[in-house]
Amino acid sequence: MSAKRGFTLIELLVVIAIIALLMGILMPALQTVKQQAQNIGCRANLRQYGLVHHMYLDDYDDRYCWSSESLVKEERPITGYNIRCRWHDARYPADGPIWEYIPAPKVNLCPLFKTLSKTYGTGHPEHTLTIPVVPQYSYSMNAWLGSREDAGGHGVLKQSEITRSKAEVFFFAEENMWLRPGCDWVLNDNSLWPNNCDWFATFHNASGDLNNGTNNVVFVDGHVDEVRSGLGEDPMDTSELEYGEFEKFAYPHKTPPAGYSSS
Repeated sequence: MSAKRGFTLIELLVVIAIIALLMGILMPALQTVKQQAQNIGCRANLRQYGLVHHMYLDDYDDRYCWSSESLVKEERPITGYNIRCRWHDARYPADGPIWEYIPAPKVNLCPLFKTLSKTYGTGHPEHTLTIPVVPQYSYSMNAWLGSREDAGGHGVLKQSEITRSKAEVFFFAEENMWLRPGCDWVLNDNSLWPNNCDWFATFHNASGDLNNGTNNVVFVDGHVDEVRSGLGEDPMDTSELEYGEFEKFAYPHKTPPAGYSSS
């Protein structure tokens, strides 16, 4: 009767090497699939925002709320509060007028943003170390909607005041939580000021460089699209900016701002 033969050490090492090789090949593909699924989830969230947009305006005589308090009633829930940490402070969840129309808390949060916050959340400007990073929301409202004065007289209070195509004006978009070249502002409130203050996010479909990806946006007409930020690595390059100054799809009017020169 012959003795049972087991695997030799060399055979085991070969099998392990093959498995490691296969994992090395499959992991990037699996990661890509995961990010695609997160992107789909984000776009689904923003489609909900598109529905909320119409419901809110129907209830409030076509008038937008103030963007800075669209998801939170007050930026500073207590005296001296650091508003830059509000987006990840679970003690003060979203409670603003738009929030009341959102069916579930997870609709406020991009799945990829939630994942990235574990690594980059504490790196945002002026982070308070005693506040854990538990992201509450990741979307911001176009600051030119809901105010004329804060937008230098160029904003609109009502949807009917928008003179540009409603398919070209964004309602809510995403912001990064970290600084990037040429960017001094990141997600802190619910208001995206697309006039050299705030910028579209860049972490979708980034291919390894989170500063060169895309951003999901829901427009006033309710459709969702994927756009690229006009702010490149060279802040002097304004070729992708609207009117040489603003993020595209922000300005609510057909004509450029007063004093704009194309030269």
